[in-house]
Amino acid sequence: MQNSHNRPTVDDDSEADVHTVNYYDTSDIELSVTVVHTVLEATDKEPTEVNLNSVIQPDALNRIFSPKHDGTPRDGGTIEFELAGCHVTIEGDGKIHVEATPQS
Repeated sequence: MQNSHNRPTVDDDSEADVHTVNYYDTSDIELSVTVVHTVLEATDKEPTEVNLNSVIQPDALNRIFSPKHDGTPRDGGTIEFELAGCHVTIEGDGKIHVEATPQS
């Protein structure tokens, strides 16, 4: 699902402050871009404040979860990292979870 601004629609669990999006629902957008957009939604930060390159190489991230050579999605696998005050978890089934770290 996408909104009118070509950004992924984020399922917001306000109680836990976790934003979740399924990458396969936004597969016309690169995974790395979807991750950044989800972090932006979770934090209300400006794009210049979220530097994915500081934690992981975007092209490598895109390749890790790209479909297999026969076109089928990859199953399994998880990668986790911290980005812009958020804990990001990407699962092989296409789910991206972004948990904003509470500000003190």
